[in-house]
Amino acid sequence: MLRFIKVLLILIILVLLGYMGWQFIVMKIKSLEVKGDVEETLFGEIKTDEYMVLERTIESLKKRNINLEHDDILIEKEQGSIHVEFSYTDSITIPFIKKSFYFEENINTTVNPK
Repeated sequence: MLRFIKVLLILIILVLLGYMGWQFIVMKIKSLEVKGDVEETLFGEIKTDEYMVLERTIESLKKRNINLEHDDILIEKEQGSIHVEFSYTDSITIPFIKKSFYFEENINTTVNPK
């Protein structure tokens, strides 16, 4: 009986670790998708001013449930390229215990269409 409890406990721990690993992978994929969305937004806005680029970038981020203020995003336009830099916080949660681990995701990209 004690052996059964140990095996069951190990299986529960493995399932929880697997679930957390899956959440981590999904979080990293989301980060790559956010970067892609931002680059796509920037590519279409190369000829507009920084304020419009900022507004469209914030709109794009809100679609992914990332809410940032204007001051949280750095946008620089130089000689036909746009550079964007910002960070946001994402998390993974252990089920049942409701313990969350927070990760800061940094997006730093430059679009230079030629």
